[in-house]
Amino acid sequence: MNHLKEKIFFAILGIPVLICLAAILWIILILSTGISTLRWELLTTSVLQGGIFEMVIGTLYLLIGAVGVATPIGVLAAIYLVEYSSKGRFARIIDQALNNMAGVPSIVVGLFGYTFFSRLLGLGISMAAGWLTLMLMILPIIVRGTEEALKMIPSSFKEAALALGASRWRAIHSVVLPAAAPGIITNILLGMARVAGETAAILFTSCVLVTRGLPKSPLEPVMALAFNLFVKITVLGESSERVFGIAIVLFLIVVSIAAAAIVLRIYYRRKQPWLR
Repeated sequence: MNHLKEKIFFAILGIPVLICLAAILWIILILSTGISTLRWELLTTSVLQGGIFEMVIGTLYLLIGAVGVATPIGVLAAIYLVEYSSKGRFARIIDQALNNMAGVPSIVVGLFGYTFFSRLLGLGISMAAGWLTLMLMILPIIVRGTEEALKMIPSSFKEAALALGASRWRAIHSVVLPAAAPGIITNILLGMARVAGETAAILFTSCVLVTRGLPKSPLEPVMALAFNLFVKITVLGESSERVFGIAIVLFLIVVSIAAAAIVLRIYYRRKQPWLR
């Protein structure tokens, strides 16, 4: 009887897995209609000549810039919460703020970025405004991921460094952080994958439909795959084959970043036993 109950329980658990697999296969099936438009020339040709080169590079610019801004802030915040915080009122306020930021819809983040970064700070429609807006979405992921990575490092590592005469910051900087680096990098990559397809956050802050070449400074606007997909579908009425072809490129970028994070995690789990 117990054996039968166990089989029924595992069968019920398998239903959500099958639904997720079916959804993924359905997405791939829909996107497959754009495979015929995928050519090397599409990726390397300017938008003015019918390609998407500026969109691909612009998307990477936004991701790298946002991560470049969010990483030092997120890592330092996590170090404070794990190593220096007394778990008092201030730390609880930071924790609650991070929880709230993680749950804010992207359209709200985009409107805040437009109001504060683009208008109040005078950044206008620019890459810098897009970086700061996306940073707000990546920050909770980096902070929480770095916290977990730091907590997974055995306390004996830091204690050994302190016993040898190292200061507290020296022990953290030279011993704890290098050991936690794989987990931190993995969460940074997952944060990039999280915002790679965001449209609402960059809709009014950083993107335009067409530019002549790549932006030459952070204060210039940029083209991005997600934004152009939104405009082509809702406004321009682009052919479905071409739209799905661009969507495949964006999908592959997101999948590649997520796959890199998974491979990195598996590699370091095998290399460093304390990460298991």
